[in-house]
Amino acid sequence: MSVAGSGTVFNIMRFAVNDGPGVRTTAFLKGCSLRCAWCHNPESQEMRPELVVRPELCIGCGRCRTVCPAWDEPRQGPGRGDGTPAADHPPGCLDCGRCAAICSAGAREIAGYTISAAGLVERMRRDVVFYDQSGGGVTFSGGEPLCQPGLLLASLKLCRERGLRSAVDTSGQAPWEVLGAVAEITDLFLYDLKLMDCERHRVHTGAGNQLILCNLAELSRMRTDIIVRIPVIPGVNDDPGNAREAAAFLSRETRVKRVALLAYHAAGEAKYRRLGRPLPMPATTSPGPGRLRELGRIYEAAGLAVTGPEA
Repeated sequence: MSVAGSGTVFNIMRFAVNDGPGVRTTAFLKGCSLRCAWCHNPESQEMRPELVVRPELCIGCGRCRTVCPAWDEPRQGPGRGDGTPAADHPPGCLDCGRCAAICSAGAREIAGYTISAAGLVERMRRDVVFYDQSGGGVTFSGGEPLCQPGLLLASLKLCRERGLRSAVDTSGQAPWEVLGAVAEITDLFLYDLKLMDCERHRVHTGAGNQLILCNLAELSRMRTDIIVRIPVIPGVNDDPGNAREAAAFLSRETRVKRVALLAYHAAGEAKYRRLGRPLPMPATTSPGPGRLRELGRIYEAAGLAVTGPEA
């Protein structure tokens, strides 16, 4: 449990151009209330820090085994110190980080560290000159940043005090009390909308979508600076029927005017292996431009502007 105004992040990406307008710095907070099968940041799902292993960088020195409390079997097999690469994750790995601290090759690292809101915003404001020149700012993403309301709200308040334009990338799967408080002090929402059918949503994300849809409708009555971002996943939500339902909901129940279609990419597949987890869905290819244009026309017919993620 983090104290108010502090929390856990796993990455701070400078010069991001896909997380809102202009050049931005994006802070990726750990923890998520969904488990989307296509997640490209699986290291964001758990709130706790986790061991990430890159076997291709391992030089087989065996030092990781000497400090690991989970490796209690005799010193034999992979990682025994003769140049043979170490196993990805030892059985019963505690994510303690001792192996990462001693690995000189960068083959083992811990995803996630604690930071204060003041420390986070100070790091993000280093590139303020680029924000001013490009109309950019800072974005809080994840994971689901609403899972860490203490860190998020404190950071947003500091951004406002320091004149930094802010955006929050969210699935909306959070209590309205949290989302409403965030809406008071951020400049832009990037709101993810994945599937309209509640049961299909549950199958592919681990939760229904009632709260997500209700929160989006309520948020749009309060704010108009919302871009709805729809990941297009072949075989999951790339059918015209889902697009028609989403377009109808947005035009009927919200004041949203902009939709960004985000083509699925396979960047997350290697990350699951590095975390020692199985892939939650079969390897999938990105949707072709023809499918994206087809879906885009459905949203345009409902009066919505279809943009890219940089909009």
